[in-house]
Amino acid sequence: MTDMNRLVYGKVIIRGRIRAVTGLHIGAQREVSEIGGIDNPVIKDPATGLPYIPGSSLKGRLRGLLELMVNTELEKGGNVPSQIKLKYKPGYCPPNVARKKGECNKFFNRAVGKVVIHVCDEYETARVCPVCRLFGSSGDSNFPSRVIVRDARLAEEWVDKWKAGEEITEAKIEVAIDRVTSAANPRTNERVVAGAEFEFEIIYTIEDTAQWKEDLRNLFSAMKMLEDTYLGGSGSRGYGKVEFRLTEIVFRPLEYYTENGEEKTLVKKAPNEALTIEGVRGSFDKLFNLSIGG
Repeated sequence: MTDMNRLVYGKVIIRGRIRAVTGLHIGAQREVSEIGGIDNPVIKDPATGLPYIPGSSLKGRLRGLLELMVNTELEKGGNVPSQIKLKYKPGYCPPNVARKKGECNKFFNRAVGKVVIHVCDEYETARVCPVCRLFGSSGDSNFPSRVIVRDARLAEEWVDKWKAGEEITEAKIEVAIDRVTSAANPRTNERVVAGAEFEFEIIYTIEDTAQWKEDLRNLFSAMKMLEDTYLGGSGSRGYGKVEFRLTEIVFRPLEYYTENGEEKTLVKKAPNEALTIEGVRGSFDKLFNLSIGG
């Protein structure tokens, strides 16, 4: 019988800022068609009209990048749990195969529309999979995510700029050229201006005393790779370069919730002194020198 027992030893709360180094476009459905209007608007909070970064977009991008890293380790025969190596071969199945349960034995095994992602179908496999144990699995034996990614809201000083009349989004006209007819098809994309900053929060639940450090290392690795790729749409055309700056990392043990215990602040920085991802990874063992489950 599958052991589906779950424990909680505490939570690691990571807060900081996401800075748009280049224009950022995370799209929303256009509500009204206007002649000469925006073809592709950015997603905005309906209550304030301000752009934000959905937690689902950030989490999905981080998961996708970690999937690529784990698939590469499988290809190299690297540091991947033996259960994953035995069950999955590196690579992916075409969508028509990945839609059929039990037909795909490749790492990228689940079709979502036209995209193929990785999902462990069994609980016991998911609990050792670097991807599924961190970001969750919607397979037959559901494995809940250990990480929560909140919506990232516009930083307060950028809200103040908006209130003062400063533009925080821009309209960028792009022209697609038909390679056969040479016909031009101009479209207008809305994007958040370069330099804008959003406040993010990621919460990691410590469920396994032997896995939590590796999970956090994988999370920071995915965040670092995101900095060297892009967030949102049109990344290959220069959109979506972002930087993470960490202002606070807090550990809250189980006793914080059950016995009014104290939290432990691991990092506390002002925004202009915030840590980079490289800084956190470089001092990881010192920062996360915690006694868990003792």
